Amino acid sequence: MATNISDSKDKKALSGARKKIVLSVIIFFVVLLSSFVWGRGLWLDFFHHRAELCLQDRNPDSAQQWLSYAQTLNAKNPRTRILLARSYRKSHDVEKAYQELKNYYQLAGSSEEYLQEQWLLKAQIGDNADLRIHLSELLIKPQGDIQDICETYVNSCILNYQFDDALKILDLWEADFPEDPLPNFMRGKIFEHNRALQEAVEEFQKTLSKNARYAPAAYSLARIQLTRKKTEAAMKYYQITLDNTEHQAPAKVGLARCLRLLNRNQEAKNILTEVISKDPEELQKDYQAMGDHKSSAYSSAHLEMGNLELAEKNYEAALKWLEPAAKANPRDLGAKNSLVIAYSRLGRKQEAKKLSLLIKETNDALEEIQKLLDQLLQEPNNVELRFQIGKAYLKYVSELQGVVWLNSVVRYQPNHRGAHSELARYYEQNLSRGESFQRLAKLHREKADAIKGNL
Repeated sequence: MATNISDSKDKKALSGARKKIVLSVIIFFVVLLSSFVWGRGLWLDFFHHRAELCLQDRNPDSAQQWLSYAQTLNAKNPRTRILLARSYRKSHDVEKAYQELKNYYQLAGSSEEYLQEQWLLKAQIGDNADLRIHLSELLIKPQGDIQDICETYVNSCILNYQFDDALKILDLWEADFPEDPLPNFMRGKIFEHNRALQEAVEEFQKTLSKNARYAPAAYSLARIQLTRKKTEAAMKYYQITLDNTEHQAPAKVGLARCLRLLNRNQEAKNILTEVISKDPEELQKDYQAMGDHKSSAYSSAHLEMGNLELAEKNYEAALKWLEPAAKANPRDLGAKNSLVIAYSRLGRKQEAKKLSLLIKETNDALEEIQKLLDQLLQEPNNVELRFQIGKAYLKYVSELQGVVWLNSVVRYQPNHRGAHSELARYYEQNLSRGESFQRLAKLHREKADAIKGNL
């Protein structure tokens, strides 16, 4: 009897405990769910904080994910908009960054943070005039991440061939943040651009000594080793890159090239087939994450596959890869050189001759550009030198760099008709690329016509 009473009490106690647990869980979820109403501000602050941490870690994609949560709570929050603008700028999506800045201004008007983000966005595409004027005050009292300001400014200096200014900021940046690998990496990029390869190697190695998982530095070292015809050393660095990044396409293409040079063609084909199957937008992100030109995303794997077919004397098959590569990246001399070989082997002499003349014209232009750049070092304010460099870059080397050079002409001489005409023509040919292209096409055409009318 006593045992039955004891069991009964235990069951009641257990039942009561279960009810308390269930009630506690219900209360927890009610509080949690209701907090999205009464604690919306707290959640917004949390999402914004997480996004800012991601931006400091140079991970704009994750920042955008946190900000998407913030948007579900309040689609018209100005703080969300300014952080979205910053994240799109850092992921090289200028059109979306520009739109989010407009959204912020419509919600909150002008502010110190808005002005700073506007200057940084302009610098991102090469116009660093405003950022240069306000740089000292921003470095003393930044709105946000001071390293982001330094990085954007240095990148804009590189675009504008202002290497001395870039190196000065890199020295200050490294002194204040000695553990940050990015100053060494960016210094290495400047040295590589100036063909000081040994100095570039030393800076990229310093980058890895600070952060052994910094994939863009390993990728850059691999590229230099290939330039030096050290194939196995390049393979080692490409493998380090692959082990430390999810943006693997550029390193895989580089690894495939190494395998081709070692006559391991089937292994190379397997890797390239995998890369070619990727979504084009993902490929673009991969190349930009490694500090490479996004134009390479659409052509590199195809070009390397074409070179594999050339190596095996499959000339018809090579054309199926090389022609799309040349179309996707018309300024890529490598694709043109490979196409000349394929056309010649197939007896298509006229096409080979025409392309050979274009290659010679491009090489001559590159030599002239280098002479102009050397002269510009002695005469940095020479507007006509900048104009000739801009036209040549736009036609033979890089649209982005050509536009940067032509915009620099306009900053030095606002009524330079030739620069406005070249910029108008460029934007008019690319109207489908978005609202900003349409706006700039109209702006430069109107200015060119107005200057002509005043002559």
